[in-house]
Amino acid sequence: MNDIEWSRSVAAGEDAGWKLVWDKVVEPESRSMRSAELMLRYSLTAGDLMGMLYQEMIARDKISLYRGEGSFQGWLRRYVRGFVLAANPNAHGEISIENADPDAEGASRTLDIAVRDENVSRNDVWTMTHRCFHDLWRKDPERAYIHLLKTRFHLSSDEVCAFLDVSSPANVDQIFSRSVKFMRSAWVSHEKNG
Repeated sequence: MNDIEWSRSVAAGEDAGWKLVWDKVVEPESRSMRSAELMLRYSLTAGDLMGMLYQEMIARDKISLYRGEGSFQGWLRRYVRGFVLAANPNAHGEISIENADPDAEGASRTLDIAVRDENVSRNDVWTMTHRCFHDLWRKDPERAYIHLLKTRFHLSSDEVCAFLDVSSPANVDQIFSRSVKFMRSAWVSHEKNG
């Protein structure tokens, strides 16, 4: 099933299409390094994400926004990742029960209990990112350069297109999408091999 057929199957509410959404989008994202910890912290399950995605795609008819440009799987994963990030109660002006101080209602003092060393975690992620980027650079320097310009320097596809004389912004998006996919697979490969 190609991306267009898959999107039509999802839009029609067919089980085959939604099964692929579960297998290729929701479950992998919920187990990914970038989402699993946040989901645990915000008490989200993969089933919650599936429900939110269904609500967004069918009830709000966001599925009609997919035009076949780029990967349908990647397009859906961006939505799922957004749901995980939006689940942070502190981002909506709510008070997290983890940070509440029962003795001082409304006070700014919070109770912080360190459960992990953030500096070590940050260093591990930084090191792993550099390993993956090094792999990407060795495989395809142009793809690595576009990845760097878009992620580190936050250039738009139009700016990268003009800067590197790529044929169109759509090609820049496609190359960037492939670089992200390569980085993710390299990350998984490095995690498995230690």
